Amino acid sequence: MYQTFDPLPAGLPLDAYDVVIPCHDRAHVVADAVASVLAQDHPPVRVVVVDDGSRDDGAAVIRALAAAHPGRVDAAILPRNGGASNARNVGAAFGQAPWIAFLDSDDVWLPGAARAMLGAAATQRADIVVGRFARVEHGGPVGEPECGWDGGDIRAALATGGVIGPSWSIVRRDTVMGVGGFDPSFHNCNDWDFYTRAAAAGAAFHRIAATVALYRTVAGARLVNDLAIGGRNAARVLAHPYLAGVAADASVT
Repeated sequence: MYQTFDPLPAGLPLDAYDVVIPCHDRAHVVADAVASVLAQDHPPVRVVVVDDGSRDDGAAVIRALAAAHPGRVDAAILPRNGGASNARNVGAAFGQAPWIAFLDSDDVWLPGAARAMLGAAATQRADIVVGRFARVEHGGPVGEPECGWDGGDIRAALATGGVIGPSWSIVRRDTVMGVGGFDPSFHNCNDWDFYTRAAAAGAAFHRIAATVALYRTVAGARLVNDLAIGGRNAARVLAHPYLAGVAADASVT
């Protein structure tokens, strides 16, 4: 694995954060994701871009980004595709900041996203802070702000599906490490599984009103197109003891 990592500063503040960006066959958009993070008025300690065995020019693009932003952007180049969960775990292992954001390589943060998610009120009462996002379909107009979780009962919300996405949330490092990160056996539904396990472990979720990210649909193959695999993974998440009773009650009503 090729990587470029500079030493981290000591004595990081409580609202310091790292950003992990997994990238697979997204050479044409990953620079947008990185630029949106570097433009934040509350800058990250480290941006780790993980190339997950891309078949396009992703590795070269990521190396160039690291070279162009020394001390700010680091590159990790994986020799083969292991899935977004593994890539996120690799990236998270190289940071030390109290918070970690997992931004997808085809999405972008909006100005002020980091400050909104890491505001004092949020950081004092939450382990996972969730904002809203707006869709951009194939370069079209920006849609209305949305989020699958309305800020109510997180257990009930997670029992309905994957209501939180990594691109519009931020997580305490202790929470990520406490649940063992993302499960590499999930090649889809991995976000849903992660937030479910975090909630089951007692993580406190906090919802903010700010729209923090653009969720973009761009050209390129999906990692998993098989609906049958998606159905099996969804069933696995719903079978988690934290959700099993809630999901069963919901199916009755």
